[in-house]
Amino acid sequence: MKTKRTFGMKAILKLALLSTFMLAVISCSTESISIEEPTDLTSTAAKAKKPRPIKNTFVGVDRFEDGDLVGNSFSGNISHGGKYTGEGTTTNFYFTSASEAVQTSEDFMVVANGDKIYTSSEVFIVFSPESILDGTYSSGTYTGGFDIVGGTGRFDGAVGRMDMDNGEFNSGVATHNAAGTITY
Repeated sequence: MKTKRTFGMKAILKLALLSTFMLAVISCSTESISIEEPTDLTSTAAKAKKPRPIKNTFVGVDRFEDGDLVGNSFSGNISHGGKYTGEGTTTNFYFTSASEAVQTSEDFMVVANGDKIYTSSEVFIVFSPESILDGTYSSGTYTGGFDIVGGTGRFDGAVGRMDMDNGEFNSGVATHNAAGTITY
């Protein structure tokens, strides 16, 4: 037996469904959506690049071609890349006094996974008094740094700067540590 209560519940349910349907129809916009409007998704899709700390150790050996010093071959360990090898090519060298000089170079290092980091260096050299006296200019200390100017793989478009600390050289072998930031 159907009661008034059952009929009342059905009426309320029908009224609720009808109200929901009417609300959906009324709230729909009649404006068309244009597919010609550009949409910029880069802000949500791309990971923001930010400077990260970076350090390296360096051991370099002078590199000669036809008896002329042209740069160095080097190796070490660098954060974000692990063990690396590389080469620097001297682009300029000049004395600023009898005991000091400046050397610039273009360099690259190949990190453990094969990616490369490109740098541009400027080094300020102070020759030891002994190497000045014997005329070899083969030992001393150096400071300076290098700008990170690109790379390959993970370091494509990398930029940054590292400053050298405790640079020393003797008889064609140079060592230093460096620290700074890299953005990639």
